[in-house]
Amino acid sequence: MSSFCPLNINLQGRKCLIIGGGVVALRKAKLMLGYGAVVTVVSPYLVKELQELINERQIAYLADIYRPAYLQQKFIVICATDDPQVNRSAAAACRERGILVNSVSEPENCTIFFPAQFRKGALSIAVSTDGSSPALARRLKNELQEQTDPAYAEFTLFLKNIRPRVIATIENSAKRRAVLEYLAGERFFNAFKKTDPADLKSLIEKILSGEAEFDIE
Repeated sequence: MSSFCPLNINLQGRKCLIIGGGVVALRKAKLMLGYGAVVTVVSPYLVKELQELINERQIAYLADIYRPAYLQQKFIVICATDDPQVNRSAAAACRERGILVNSVSEPENCTIFFPAQFRKGALSIAVSTDGSSPALARRLKNELQEQTDPAYAEFTLFLKNIRPRVIATIENSAKRRAVLEYLAGERFFNAFKKTDPADLKSLIEKILSGEAEFDIE
């Protein structure tokens, strides 16, 4: 199997088709909705929770078996039926059309995988085994989640907000890079957790003005 390149992708407003109406389809639908995708489910039956999402008009529904015509204008397709042949056929059709496809039953027919992941604010940590063992990916993800400081949720938001100001304020590229690395470093993270907002603001002003001295870790 080919190795897969990890990347982040913007699914906001993208059309997603989920083939299948079971618990796996439900899990994928919730994942896609969480990233702003426009979700359609095609299946002759649905689990209760999927029906609730349809009733709430969060997703669209086609009460039918899979047909190639339903692939039209789709950006991403998830094959999540309990019939490997249906998943295989749909995945092949997606590959022919250049549509991103994930088949839950056959990794070799996928062009994308969904890693085991968790988020803390803007920080996203994901683990993938290229489909070799989703169970291992989940275990490693759980271990990393337990080890990751909850303060990173607030810290990543802080870094997101301060980065444009650093770029706009510091013209020298080497100094700008040094400041950004310092702000992302462990020493500043520890200070961030212990410092009240007023003192933190004062420290940032000193760093941007060049008054504060610091060493890159």
